[in-house]
Amino acid sequence: MRKNPYPVATPEELGVSSEAITRTISEIRETHGLELHSFLMLRKGRLIREEYFREGESSRLHVLHSVSKSFCSTALGMAQAQGLLSLEDKLYDFFPEHADLCDSDYKRGVTVAHLLMMGSGFENNEQELFGQATFGDIVKAALSQKIIHKPGTVFDYYTLGTYLTSAVFSRVCPQGIHSYLRGKLFAPMGFGETHWNTDSQNIPMGGFGLYMTAYDMTRLGQLYLQKGKWEGQLLLPEEYVTAASSAQISNANHASGNRDWTAGYGYQFWRNSFGGFRADGMFGQYIIVLPEKETVIVMTSHLDDMQKPLSAIEEILLAGM
Repeated sequence: MRKNPYPVATPEELGVSSEAITRTISEIRETHGLELHSFLMLRKGRLIREEYFREGESSRLHVLHSVSKSFCSTALGMAQAQGLLSLEDKLYDFFPEHADLCDSDYKRGVTVAHLLMMGSGFENNEQELFGQATFGDIVKAALSQKIIHKPGTVFDYYTLGTYLTSAVFSRVCPQGIHSYLRGKLFAPMGFGETHWNTDSQNIPMGGFGLYMTAYDMTRLGQLYLQKGKWEGQLLLPEEYVTAASSAQISNANHASGNRDWTAGYGYQFWRNSFGGFRADGMFGQYIIVLPEKETVIVMTSHLDDMQKPLSAIEEILLAGM
């Protein structure tokens, strides 16, 4: 049975139109015919909408796809606060057995922060390299890739870079990033069951492969909305919340050209064109944080157009707040 940290309120009690929420959901599901699995909304720490569209969805461990990246980033922010590592640490220093692969000035300059902002500069051959997840050493394969841009200068959405941050984490915290989060974040915040896929070296995949309920996804959004505090306890430094959710690099070069994928990128969080920031994952997994509205919105889905739900929120829901 889940732990429910939020008082429940009607939307109108918090200055939100119930009709606007319903119209937003209808726009996604009916007008555009997109497959929405869940929709949850909090304002000012109170749950004002929780709706599921498949039988058993409320307790289903939903695959988060790239929302996993934002949990990975959160773990690194917590570890930095503990002194286990620094975002300014050099990537190759964590893997002395592969020192021979650090064979250029660009490689010597790659930091953990560069990986988090998708600005490491590595040539993007991740599809080929992830094919080695079952049988090979992905870390060695990733570190052997050449760097074609000066670190920190060019945005390139590189999931393999997030995997490398998980591998880095395993070097300073051998139980790995998932076990760490279970003990340091998920337990005190009341998360239920979670699962994170690993590679053949038992390293969590970092950039994908995390499973949890949609309800538990709201907890990460609310943690960031509350600047790292949860029930009076500081779990994540406010400075890291600010840095992770702020634009660390321009992503105006993103191939989609969509406004919500070119509004700036933080540490594994996207900036929204309509304000605030979000974690998002393939096929429509979202944790949307709107600090100026004191609002968190979570959606899980299986859809092929990720802009339309964001546009519905901007054009319909925000107008009803």
